[in-house]
Parts: sequence; structure tokens; C-alpha cells
Amino acid sequence: MIARKEIERLPVLPAKARGRDKFIGRVRMHGDAIVLDVYEAGEMMVPDGEEKDARIECRWACDKKNYYTYVFAAGTWTNRTMYYATHGYYGWCSEPDIRLDKGSREIAEKFLEGTEEGWRGGHDAVSRLCRLEEKIRERKRDREQELKEERVYARVEKRGELPKDWESWLGNHVFLEERYLFYDGKKRKTGFCAHCGTEVPLDGKQRHNGRGKCPACGSRIWYKSKGRKSWMRDEKQVVYLQKTTDGFLMRYFGARKESGLTGERYRSWEVALGTYDGRYTWYDYHMKSGYTGYGFWTDVKMGGMIGWKTKGYLYTRNVRAVLKGTKFQYAPLAEWERHERKELPIGEFLERFEGEPFLEFFVKVGLFRLTWEYVESCRQWGINGNNPQGVLEINKQRINRLARMDGGIGMMEWLRYEEKAGIRIADVTLAWLEEQDVSVFGCGGILEELGSVERMVNYMKKQEIRPREVAGIWSDYLRMARAEGLDTTDDIVRLPKDLKRRHDELAEIGNRREEERREKERRRAYAKMDRQIRKRMPQAERYRWENGKYMVIPAKKCGELVEEGRTLHHCVGSGDQYMRRMAEGRTWILFLRRKGESEKPYYTIEIDMESDEILQWYSEFDRKPDGKAIRKVLDTFLKSVKKKRKKEERVRVLLETA
Repeated sequence: MIARKEIERLPVLPAKARGRDKFIGRVRMHGDAIVLDVYEAGEMMVPDGEEKDARIECRWACDKKNYYTYVFAAGTWTNRTMYYATHGYYGWCSEPDIRLDKGSREIAEKFLEGTEEGWRGGHDAVSRLCRLEEKIRERKRDREQELKEERVYARVEKRGELPKDWESWLGNHVFLEERYLFYDGKKRKTGFCAHCGTEVPLDGKQRHNGRGKCPACGSRIWYKSKGRKSWMRDEKQVVYLQKTTDGFLMRYFGARKESGLTGERYRSWEVALGTYDGRYTWYDYHMKSGYTGYGFWTDVKMGGMIGWKTKGYLYTRNVRAVLKGTKFQYAPLAEWERHERKELPIGEFLERFEGEPFLEFFVKVGLFRLTWEYVESCRQWGINGNNPQGVLEINKQRINRLARMDGGIGMMEWLRYEEKAGIRIADVTLAWLEEQDVSVFGCGGILEELGSVERMVNYMKKQEIRPREVAGIWSDYLRMARAEGLDTTDDIVRLPKDLKRRHDELAEIGNRREEERREKERRRAYAKMDRQIRKRMPQAERYRWENGKYMVIPAKKCGELVEEGRTLHHCVGSGDQYMRRMAEGRTWILFLRRKGESEKPYYTIEIDMESDEILQWYSEFDRKPDGKAIRKVLDTFLKSVKKKRKKEERVRVLLETA
């Protein structure tokens, strides 16, 4: 046992840093534990032949079973490794460069008798201490993993047998719509019902993938032509609740139904397990090893389980008995499943039911769709009251309408709007708004302008684009119309016949106005830079050059760069960085033209004005047609520039000495 409080109070031994020391260590024993004080020396830059007092960094204590590190700056004990405490991060297979004196090495080596060697065959004491430290960490990790696995399998072992009617429940509830009748696609006179296993006569009118009714058992079936499909496989997820002594299990299964010419077969396998112990819920997952192929249980989602949801068809025959006596005993899971008859988010429902018991009311009054959408959303209600009216923010009559129409969150928000606005929205209109996913929030500006939900819906129906898109385009159109000074109270303005075309027209007007504003700003900025460029033109004139086929012309103003960039489709005119460089005299833009075509852009060149080095040269679309030939032309041009510069230098010297 490491007495950390006692070790913390041990006095700090003095340590001297020399030359190239990074860290210095001093070792002593305290009972059965070794204590290593580590001092910072690398930042002291001690000159050769001298010594300085080193600063204490950390204290490491170990008894071969546990280790702890005391960080003096923080004044706390941690589980950090020796390397982390000295370097500030964890280095794999790395050892701190700690110098021990002779006495410290002897104490450490005696303590380390019988332990393994250090990494990479290191025999020094620090290396072996680091190896011991890693072994302790490995033992702790292994033990933690063992305990974790024990907890997982303790939960898994609580599972019992599935009910005897499990397979019949799968067939009559989960896979009720997946029944098939296979027939000869040529004769069409007889067929085989995989559900009842009967050969039945047919009238020859059936079609592949068509719906029908088995003459023998009366089941609704899908017709399948044997020549196209002689067997079918369907998979779904199901949930079975099982009572335990302290709570219950939520057992999630994958279920498979195979239908063919020999009948039907069912198979189910467990994919996840939710365990509720009266206080908390844990989830464990059944995985398959990619190495051994064997299955195992873990509480970590891996591989294909990353996006897994707690959904499934719920086995309802024992739900009340399982939930009785728990805080979920009034959760209406069975009623919800019997109505929906599909995969429900069971785990998410129970998770939210604990803090939002009004979900019981939702299901019991028939708000099934609202329940589903609310459970799967990130919304949180119940802030405005504990009764249904306070939660939903609508009166009883509207709650009844919402339940009668099995509306969701979208319909509920329209009913809220109806109540606040003091109007009446027809049921058919409410259903259409929810079906088209048109939200109150997206129509706020339209309703302020129009004042009628019915008129808004009638107008949306006349447009060729999707209603939800209409809402966004319409709101944007009204905003732009007001900005243009149009009278949006006039139906001719606010209800244009072709909304999309009128919206695009106003957008184009706005874009042109914005472009004109930006162009004015650019012109003002260009005018200022043009004045600076004109002052530097005498220096740039040395780049004017021509031979029998080509000519180089220095740019004189910003507008020339813009035109050059537009014509050649490159970036010289798209920003003002090249213009600023010219105004500052750092680089210059040159135009390479063919003789006789001086107005037709060919190549654009950027040259450094200090070194006369060409930084880049490109033609249309940043390409280099005739690149080798143009490179030779540019080499000749640069020789001419250097001659001009030398000549200018000689003239300058003569003038200064005259």
C-alpha cells in the first residue's frame, strides 16, 4: 500500500544539473515503495563544466502493484506515467531521459530484482522502472476489462426462454404482410401458398408482384412467378420484454422469414440487450469476431451496430406484467404497438417517458403519430404545464381534432396557430399542410402578408414546384418585392401567376444593383491604385520589349488586368492582390502579344521588380500553349531587361559622379 500523504510530505532532496542533462532523478525507499524525485534540467542550459540547482518536477512512487505520480505544480497525485509527467504527453515505448546518481541506481536495482528488462532490451534502472510501470498499467487494464466482461455477462445471463408462441407471433403479427403464393408463370392455373402449404387452383389473371387472396387460407398474399422468384427472404427487428428480480430486460432480435416452395421458416437471433435494474439502463450488443467467427457480448457499439436504433416490433402479450411495479408501469407500449403494428422506438420511448409521463396521454387519446415524431425528435415539452392543454398549447377541442386525424407535430403547430389567430382551418387543409411538410415557421411572413391559410394553400397548389419549396421562394419573393418598393398588399404583386419566374426576375434586379454597387466600390479602389501605378510607370517601362514576332507591354492600370483576366479566364483580374503589388512596386503585370495582334491577349506575365525574375506566366485557362517556344522568348526578353538595367545603373553612377 502506497502511503501517498506520507510520501508527499517527504523533503525534496537537492539535485545539481550539469551540461546536457534533461532530467535528474533521486531515488529513496519509503516502506515497500520506491520514491523517485524527477528534476527539470533541460531548460537550464548549464554551460559545460558548471552545475546549477535543478527544479523539482514530479515525484513518482511505486510498490510493484500500483504507482502514482505527484505533480508539484498542480499539487495533486495522478495516474500519469513517468514520461507523461515529464514531457506532457504519452509516448508509446518512450522513456524519459533521467540521469540517476550511483546511490539512486543501486537502490532502484535492488528494488527491481526479479522484474523484466526495459523496452528494446534496455538494462538501465529508469528503463526497467518504465517497464514495471507499463506492466502495472497492463494488469489494471486487463483487470478492468475482466470486471467489465463479468458485468456484461452477468446481465446477459439473466435472459430466459422465449415464449412458446414466439414463432406464431412472428408469423401473425410481424410478418403478416409478407405472405406469398408462388405460381407457374406459363400455365397460371395452379399455385402454392407458402403460408398454409396448400396447392391451390388459380384463374390465370394473377401477375408477378401483384396482390391477391389465397383461395385456401384466405390470407392476403403477394403473387410470385416461380420463373422469376422461387423464394423470398424478409428481415425485421423485434423486441421482447422479460421480467427480472430488480427490473426488466429489453431483448432486441433480428427476425427472418424465408418463404419458398416448401413453406415458411422463421429464425430469430439476439442483437442487443437493454437491462433496467430499477435505477439505470445499460445496453449490451452481440457482435461477431472477424478473426474467430464466434459471437461475443460487449457494451460498446462496433461495426454495423454504430447506427443501430432501439426499434422493433414489440411482443405485447406480457408487457403489462413486466412493467408492473416499475416507474414505467403506466407506459402504454402495448396499446401503441397494437395500433401501429410496426417497428417502434421502444428504448427511446421509455427513456423519454421517465421524465415526460404525458406520453401516456398521447397514446391513450390516439395521438400515435405525434408520439412517434416527438420520441424521435430532440424537442422537449411539458414546460408550460402538467395537463394536456398546457403541454400541447391547444384546447380540448383541438386536441380531439388532432387525435381524430392522427396528426403529428406539424399539424399540432398549425392548430396552435389557429388558436392564437382566432381562425378555423379546415381539416382537409390541415391534412394537406402536414402531408406536404409545410410548417408554420416557414410561412410566417406569407401569413402576415396574406392573412388567410386557405388562400395560401390554394395558391401553393397552383404552382408547379413542391409546396414546401413554394413557401421558401414565396417568402423570399415578398421580401424582395418590399425592398423594391412594390405594394405587397396588392394581389397582383403578392400572388404572381408564375411565382418562380417572378422571384428570379426580382433576384436578377437585386443582383444587378448589388453588382453595380460593388463595381462602384471597385472603381473607387482602382482609381486610388491607378494613381500609385502611374507614379511607378517610369520604372516599369524597362519591361517594354519587342522582336520580330512578339512584344511585351507593361500594364498601366487596374482595368487592363480585369479585362485580361476575363478574356483569358484566369485570376489576374479576379482580385486586387496583383494591383496592390503593382501599386507598391513589388511585382508588375506584363502582357505578351503577337506582333500585329497587340490588342488580343495571349500570355500574362508577373515579374518581380527587384530581381527581374518571372514569377508566373500563363495563357488562357492557366495553360501554356507553345510553352517551349514561349520559354525561349521570355529568356531573350529577360536578357534585354538585364542589359537595360545595367545601362541605367551606369547612367546613374555617371550622374552621381559628375
